[in-house]
Amino acid sequence: MKDFWKNSSAVSARLAAARGLLVTLDFDGTLAALAETPGQARLKPEFKTALKALAAAPGVSVFILSGRALASVRGLVGLRDLYYGGNHGIELVGPGLAWRDAAAVKARGQVAGIAAEIQERFPPGTGVLVENKVFSASVHYRNLKAAYRRGFLSRMKALTSARSKTLSWRSGHKVFELLPRGAAHKGHAVELLRKRLGRPFCAAVGDDLTDEDMFKALAGSGVTVRVGRKRASKAGYFLSGQAEVLRLLRFFTAARGGMKWEQKQKKRSGSARA
Repeated sequence: MKDFWKNSSAVSARLAAARGLLVTLDFDGTLAALAETPGQARLKPEFKTALKALAAAPGVSVFILSGRALASVRGLVGLRDLYYGGNHGIELVGPGLAWRDAAAVKARGQVAGIAAEIQERFPPGTGVLVENKVFSASVHYRNLKAAYRRGFLSRMKALTSARSKTLSWRSGHKVFELLPRGAAHKGHAVELLRKRLGRPFCAAVGDDLTDEDMFKALAGSGVTVRVGRKRASKAGYFLSGQAEVLRLLRFFTAARGGMKWEQKQKKRSGSARA
């Protein structure tokens, strides 16, 4: 992985030269800082403003692709004319697009049953939070209380080790994700939207394990950026932390607007001194 900012001039040239640009962004840990619970996450006003400016740049389409349920991520971003993906790409919506993965629709009863079982065994007082997102489920344990740690991890080990023809588990930042086996993931979602839009050049930004699917899908053919350096990541570049994503959004906008990044930075610095 390369430091993004040390290679920004080369990236800017690629973005400026592209006939069209699709920018795909994860939400939690990328557009918004990780929160103690999903309900506490917020998109800061400056990020929303930067997203709006990016979506208005020449030839740019913006795709917010999250593990959250579709309604949740749309509500948190709150911008029209963007593309949105929920449940890691199982459901997509945007201008002229409304799509759901058929396999995930069939498995939603099983997802609901397992989510209910975990929630009954580990109610909110244990520090475990179970999200049934209809087509997938998330089991958050960031706030897991010490008294329940052994029992919780033992139960999750049993569930994640069990063989299933229809469901699978993935892990992330203090979360276990229950997903329909073979259902669309973030890599599939990016490819589907890319095809619908006439195959524009792509940039993708994320921070978690499920974002690796879109990094793999765009390997060698797009700009892939991971928030936080990780040796095993398939992303081509990295940012040092989530706070740098705002600068990255502005960089994308400047590149597509025809103004060199260095000129944009000088202009911004001059305005600040004045």
